[in-house]
Amino acid sequence: MAEYDKRKKEELEREKARGEEPDEEGWITVTRHGRTPGAPRTEAMEKKALKREKKKRSRRELMNFYTFQIRESKREHIAQLRKKFEEDKEKIATMKANRRFRPY
Repeated sequence: MAEYDKRKKEELEREKARGEEPDEEGWITVTRHGRTPGAPRTEAMEKKALKREKKKRSRRELMNFYTFQIRESKREHIAQLRKKFEEDKEKIATMKANRRFRPY
């Protein structure tokens, strides 16, 4: 078994050396071993992949399918923007009253 491992290791080293150096015509041999090894197939990696797929699927689902839902969400968004604008306006007014207003 040790001989087999040793032989395989030597073959791998020869392949790597042959792949990195161009031959006499300037061509580089493409080997089946890439620069980075693939991700290991462990339970943790499987769980991570499943979690990523689930998150991707949930993003893909339509949030506002019906027209009235789209309209309602737009109205809510505009209402939030207006509320924020009013709060900022009040904050600016108080800063002006304190004479600490620095817009930039």
